Amino acid sequence: MKLTIVGCAPAYTLRQGRASSCYLVEHEGRALLLDMGQGAFSELARHRAPETVDGVLISHLHADHLVDLIPLRHFVKYESETPGRTSVRGPRELRARLDSFQAQKGFLDALPGDALKPGTFELAGFTVEARHVTHIEDSFAFRISSPGDEAALVYSGDCAREEDLLPLIQTGDTLLCEAAFGSSPGGEGMHLTAAQAARAAAEGGAAALILTHILDRHDGDEARRAAAERYAGDVRVAQPQLVVRVGEG
Repeated sequence: MKLTIVGCAPAYTLRQGRASSCYLVEHEGRALLLDMGQGAFSELARHRAPETVDGVLISHLHADHLVDLIPLRHFVKYESETPGRTSVRGPRELRARLDSFQAQKGFLDALPGDALKPGTFELAGFTVEARHVTHIEDSFAFRISSPGDEAALVYSGDCAREEDLLPLIQTGDTLLCEAAFGSSPGGEGMHLTAAQAARAAAEGGAAALILTHILDRHDGDEARRAAAERYAGDVRVAQPQLVVRVGEG
């Protein structure tokens, strides 16, 4: 299973060339996107034709995780020869939210899919386990696994409590975890620090930790060092176009 970082920026950034949250997971020709923040659609095209994406998971209803569903929908509806191929699953209010924003009922009909709820289901050839996490209402984290692979990818979405992630992490998994507050000591709520992400990785037995969604005011190298003080495994900081083979260390 291959993970490509399409976008790793938080809600805003002055760093050029950085889309917000979007992560491409591929296995045996199938493709799944985790979130689609601002700028993600055009960056995705560096790695894969948008019309060949099989599924999209939206973790919660903040714009930096979903707003580029709009260009994806336009492309699929007006340019793709296979409309309806890409399934989108997100929080229960996702479709109503975009209907309102675009002033068009059924705006996402070209991207069919059910609302998320906690549990395990199949999407785009992957097995997905979804669990609620502490952030805004109806926020999710995910464990993504593929047939024949023992290790999986756990994606935190946005999360304020590292213990919310522990039920998803199994020994040997890769944890892709937001660390918006970087090396800061914490206590700000809504998001995690690098140290909290590291504790989740260590307690869950993850084989690797990838820190993402770090605010501009926090240095990525300092965040990595803060995480490495609490977690002995491989620690990386997400960068655009970084490719990781899940389960290969």
